[in-house]
Amino acid sequence: MRTHLSRGRAAISEMLSAIILIAIVLVVFAAVVYPLYLRYQAASQSAAGAVSRSAQSTGVGISLTYWTATPVSGGTQVTLYLYSYGTSQFSPTEVVTYVSGNTYTLGGGQFQLTVNGGTAGAIPPGTPAVLTYTVPYTGAWPSSFSVTLIGSGTAVTLTPGG
Repeated sequence: MRTHLSRGRAAISEMLSAIILIAIVLVVFAAVVYPLYLRYQAASQSAAGAVSRSAQSTGVGISLTYWTATPVSGGTQVTLYLYSYGTSQFSPTEVVTYVSGNTYTLGGGQFQLTVNGGTAGAIPPGTPAVLTYTVPYTGAWPSSFSVTLIGSGTAVTLTPGG
């Protein structure tokens, strides 16, 4: 016959066993997931670093100073206000926009580059520029997206809001 005291000890023992089991599961989960997280983080930093090093080695430096996204018929018009701080001019030939799981790639003639108020094919060093294009994305434009400008033997990735 069990006494009240032995039932209390059994309950405490069961609770302690449950806590130990939960701790073991958490430790094993962390041991499996954390290395995968580190591998993913290293790979993404490596890719971003490669793009950055590519731009630096060609003397290209482009920064994003401001952006707008305006709904238009059939999509969204994106306007990027850029500044070239590099030592070489940059001639974009392709614009790739990543937004909400979608990728939009635009080639020459599908975007407009303006420098000093006139249409241009390149951004000279030390010069502001405006890049305008339309993508077939409808709906609310997120505050965080990314744009990769490809040209002049390199790629420049801009992450507005990110």
